[in-house]
Amino acid sequence: MEVQNVSNNQKCFVSMLSRLRESSKEAVVSSDADFNDPYTMYMHVDRPVQDRFVSILNETYDSKQSELILICGSVGDGKSHMLSYCKSMYPDKMDKFYVHNDSTASLYVDKPASYTLKQVLEDFSDDRIEKSNGKVILAINLGTLSNFLEADENNKFGKLKSYVENSGILNEKIDDKGENHFHCVNFADYHLYELTSNGVVSSYIQGILNKITDKNKINPFYNDFCQTCEKCQSKGLCPIKVNYELISDKKIQKGIICTLIETIVKNKLIVSTRTLLNMTYEVLVDERNWTCGSLEPRKEPERLTSLSYCKSLLPNVLFEKKESSEVLNAVGSIDPMQIRNENIDDFFVFYINSNNILQLFKNNLPDYFRQIERLSYIDFSDRSTYTLKIEILKLFVRTCWLTGIRRDLLPEDKTYEEYMKALYAWNTGNYMELKNVYNIVEKGILAWNGQVTNQNEMQVLIKNKKSKYHLIQKIQIRKKVDDLPKQEPGILSTFRDELRLKYRYSRNLETELDMDYSLYKLLKMVINGYIPNMNDKRVNVKCVEFINVISQGGSKREELYIRDLSQKVPKEYKLTFDDIFGYSFEVN
Repeated sequence: MEVQNVSNNQKCFVSMLSRLRESSKEAVVSSDADFNDPYTMYMHVDRPVQDRFVSILNETYDSKQSELILICGSVGDGKSHMLSYCKSMYPDKMDKFYVHNDSTASLYVDKPASYTLKQVLEDFSDDRIEKSNGKVILAINLGTLSNFLEADENNKFGKLKSYVENSGILNEKIDDKGENHFHCVNFADYHLYELTSNGVVSSYIQGILNKITDKNKINPFYNDFCQTCEKCQSKGLCPIKVNYELISDKKIQKGIICTLIETIVKNKLIVSTRTLLNMTYEVLVDERNWTCGSLEPRKEPERLTSLSYCKSLLPNVLFEKKESSEVLNAVGSIDPMQIRNENIDDFFVFYINSNNILQLFKNNLPDYFRQIERLSYIDFSDRSTYTLKIEILKLFVRTCWLTGIRRDLLPEDKTYEEYMKALYAWNTGNYMELKNVYNIVEKGILAWNGQVTNQNEMQVLIKNKKSKYHLIQKIQIRKKVDDLPKQEPGILSTFRDELRLKYRYSRNLETELDMDYSLYKLLKMVINGYIPNMNDKRVNVKCVEFINVISQGGSKREELYIRDLSQKVPKEYKLTFDDIFGYSFEVN
């Protein structure tokens, strides 16, 4: 609904920003979207996955043989949007193909969706594929594809099944090289961000922010901002105007992008375009303190208290508006206000005891002082301003975090940095950069059941966890690095977002562990003495299974050490088994 003053015909910038809301029909483009609409076309941002699809389209649209292009992924990842855009941009080429965009829907009232899929793919059955020149683009979820191939008991689609297995579409193996007749664009291989040797970037999120903030005539948001906010009588009091200026700042944009990527990695979030646009609206317009249906929007800023105003500013909304969406709730988990070290504790004490906090803000963040210019008249020596003072402290810390200023107070998360560097090294096959990661995993899994004294030892689990007797077995595990991915170094648009680490154990048997950031962090904690609880084991059930497999390769069937910790000086006993002489027991 357009926010407007009936008597003065005063339009508000919030009306334009509302087009970003999740409830807005324009927030995301569906498969039948009209790309002739200027706004829809303007908001489109190219992605590497689209470039891959267009490349395949160019290679196949005029071929003389049958061609199947699989567009794989999950719900809400943008398959429909991309197809709709390409229909608009490349109509002659797209018209060569039959596009089936909903593999879960049936074209027949009395038959299931699987029957429709068989009809759509008929030209690609083993007995027709070489005779046909049919061309099909099939947008299909990975689960549906897997179920369809499993149900093909007669192996009617054997060649398709072989292609899917060889290309690794279903087992997260990144290999987008097509075969004769078959091609695949897998959205699961692409992410909202890219890996580089210098850290993470996101051309897509940056593209979205540019669409909203670019200062040019074709940007409907910037034009509306100039026509409304710049002419509004409350422009010096309005947090939305300040927030739009902040999100237009390149340092703030970089901070938002890095914060979002860190949130995605640490919380394993799946963020769609719709979610991203809605989040942008949420941090610009804090509806907790703003009546969006107001008939006199110019009066909204005037009624805000100083405290509500500070709470409505972008850095505070980004980290504190946890109840509005899954994304903002997750962003709150990395709030820089949670960082504790000696430097920041000393700064907090200094800040609380200072009365000239506005000058402190201005000295450290001169380019962002406009956020609190509205508060210049307040005397912070008055004790009644304490709550406001704390809110400004949050604003200061969070602005520093987003802009990268005062890193002496807010150091980056070293564990997160290590993991992202390892992710880049793993995907480029640079195993020499993975030595520390392999060592951490090795030490962590050996200490998972309890701390051990020597290298290559692991505790054997017993029911009585409080027992003073520890059962120890010797175990040998060796790293295996000869089959890592080998992508060319540079900006990685397709990559696996977990580390798959392989080990040899017991007579050269092999096993592997998929490790995300959370598990990496947990293993580092285990090395330092942390004991995994039931929830840790439930969340990381694959790690528990990996450890159980490794444990089976230990020496416990032939040799077991018993450490008695009940006495001041621990004692150790050794129990061994020999095929000829049986068991023997000795004190070490």
